[in-house]
Formats: sequence, structure tokens, C-alpha cells
Amino acid sequence: MNALILLSVLALDAGVRPELREKFAVKPAQPTPEKSAGPTFIEDDYAAALKTAKAQKKVLLVDAWAPWCHSCIFMREHIFTRAEFKKFEDRVVFSSIDTEKTKSAPFLDKFPVSVWPTLFFIDPQTEKVTLKWIGSADENQMAALLESAGVKGALSTADAQMASGKLAVAAKTYLTVKDPSVRATLSTIAALSLAGMHEVCVKTVIDRLPELKSPVDRANAVSWGLGSLLEIPAAKRKAEQATALVSEAKALTANAEVLADDASGLFEQLVDEASQRKDEAAAKALALEWLSFLEAAAKKATSPAARAVYDPHRVNAAIASGQPERAIDALNHSARDFPADYNPPARLALIYREMKKYPEALKAADSALALCLEGPRKVRLYENKASIQALTGDSAGRTATLKEALAYAEKLPAAQYSKEKLLRLQAELSVDTTRH
Repeated sequence: MNALILLSVLALDAGVRPELREKFAVKPAQPTPEKSAGPTFIEDDYAAALKTAKAQKKVLLVDAWAPWCHSCIFMREHIFTRAEFKKFEDRVVFSSIDTEKTKSAPFLDKFPVSVWPTLFFIDPQTEKVTLKWIGSADENQMAALLESAGVKGALSTADAQMASGKLAVAAKTYLTVKDPSVRATLSTIAALSLAGMHEVCVKTVIDRLPELKSPVDRANAVSWGLGSLLEIPAAKRKAEQATALVSEAKALTANAEVLADDASGLFEQLVDEASQRKDEAAAKALALEWLSFLEAAAKKATSPAARAVYDPHRVNAAIASGQPERAIDALNHSARDFPADYNPPARLALIYREMKKYPEALKAADSALALCLEGPRKVRLYENKASIQALTGDSAGRTATLKEALAYAEKLPAAQYSKEKLLRLQAELSVDTTRH
């Protein structure tokens, strides 16, 4: 359940699972319940949510998400809408923050987000994070998190370290905790991967897989393990470990109990793994299987939003399979269903770019920019347009677009667009200007 590993060609949709993210075969898409079936969320008003939680002496849950993050949307459409979570309102105040909105900057100043989604459990009296869950969660994992909300236990110290960003310290603490629960195992694995302790993470995943009986939990662990495996230089990877993880991942993509979002994430990592091994035939075959899976899953969706959840990975799979045209109808469908959403035209721009249909790609890119009214994602949209202009030989147009991107980025709050990112964009424009 993370979004960390994404194909570089689709930087537009890169999110953490983890990174993100803010990882689809498996089990047919479940009917989307009515929004009122799940708990009520306080949307995009952290101050009000905090005040409510403090007054009611409840734990505050904040779902930090983004509208371009497929795992975030999957959570909102398929997990948080479930009626069984309504009962937790007696101890938890549910809230969410769209990290793309300008007014979200004060929250992000206090609680930085680098993986989407990120779930924060906050003590409203002290405003300290007691637990931070990176990436999405299925219904059982979400239930376990809600059950432990505000409860002191063996994992509390490690959870607090994780929440404060002390990833390496947290990972080592988790390893010492004698807690056989699934949540403890998955938190340990996630912390190891996020801390960059990739070799230890891979070994831990393989060692602890026998403890994880649920295919959903195994998929979560294997995704973190594959993510770490792909971060280890090829020369240092252990062949037996790679074989074990790849074999388990392939089996899980065909398991009917695994969430569609998780299965899709595993497909993506398998394609990436094959590509890193320079086995292009295997990578293409996996991508074709992945794309067919997503097309079938989307047909079973019970609402436009539930169907559109699959769009970003359909783009990834279509491009990786060498059949980008297979994503066009779905994206046009989403554009009709959600005419104010910049994501469908932004994704169409990538598809048309891949097909070398540059006029269509530029038209879609301009449409996406016109619809994207705020947030750091707009910088990426400018960069994608610039990449299309570069392919057409329009050097002056590319430079002008990058200048627009920089001017926009400079006005963004630091919490949404870091100084490091700004410097990279400035350097890119400087090189571009120097060339001409």
C-alpha cells in the first residue's frame, strides 16, 4: 500500500506508495457505498478539526492527500466510505487536507508531507503526532489503526519517532519491539524502507512473510520490499531475494483478495524490476497484463469517480506496454465526467506525447494548465508542456514555458514547493537559456 515506486515516464502521477504513492488485480472493484455510509470528514479546515477534537477530547485523524494521487483517491472512494468506520467517530475526529490548496500551507508547515497519502493521528491537546501512516491502507489495516488511536502500547515509542521524522531511529526501535501484530510488522518494514535501510528491509520482508496470512498484508509488505530492492544497486542485490519477491508479487497480482490498487502497484514494480534487468520482453509482457487488468477493473467500477481511480496507472501501463492509444478513450471519458479536473487532459498530454502527436499533446497540456488553478502540481504541468515543445524543436516556446513555471513556483508557499525544488527549476531554465 504505498506509492514510492512509479515509472519515471509518468512523473506527473508520481506519488508515494511510497512514493506514493499518493500502488490494481485482484479482486473486482467493490461497489462504492454512498458517501454518508462512512464517517463524516471535516474537509480542508485543520483549525476547525483541531478545535473539535480538543473540545470532544478525541484523537484527530488527518488524511493528507492530493487530487493527482491515485492511492489517495482510491482511499477516498473505496475505504473511507465504508460504514464500519462510522463507529470510530466516538473516539476519532476525521478530517482531510488537500495538499494542493494554497490554504493548506500552514498545515504543511507544521506537518510536512512527502508521500501521498499520509495519515496523521494527532493528540489535539499537545498537537503532537502520535502515529503517522505512510501510504494507503485497506479496510483491515485502517481498522487496526483506528483501534489503536490514542492507545499507549509497545509501539508507541517507535510510532512517535516515525511521526517526528526520525526514520532510522524508528526503524531500529520497531525491530526491537516484541509485538507480533500485523500492524507492527508493516510499520517496521515501512520504516526500514523510508529510512533507506533497503538491504535490511528486503531481508525483513522475506523473513516475516510467513507471519502474514492475509494476501492484502502480504501485498503491502512485498510492495515495500520490492521498492527497496529496486533502490539497491544491481551488483549488490541477492538473486535469491529478488527471485522470491518477484515470485510472490506475481502470485499476489492474481489473488482475488488483494485490492485492485495494490495489485496495480505490484504490476508497476514488476515492470520496473524487469526493465532494470534489461529484460524488455518481460517488461512489455507484464505491462500488457497490467493494462488488461486495469481495463477489466475499470469496467466493474460502480461510479465515475471509482472508475477514474484507475486512470493514472492505465496511462503508466499503456505507455510501458507500447500501446499508449489504449488509454485515450478512458481519459476522454473522465474528461467528460469531470470537466473541471485538470488530470484527464494532463494525462492525455502524456499519451499524445508518447504517440508523437504533438499538436494534440500541446492542446491537452494547455487545457490542463487552464484548469489547474492552484497548487504545486501546476509546475509539473508547465514542465510537461515544455518537454513537448522540446520534442517539436520549439526552443523559444520551451524557454518561455519554463519561465512561466518559475514565476509561478516562486509564488508558492515554501511548504508546498521547497527551496531545493526551486533551485532545480532555476538551474533547468539557466541551462535552457544558455543553450540559446
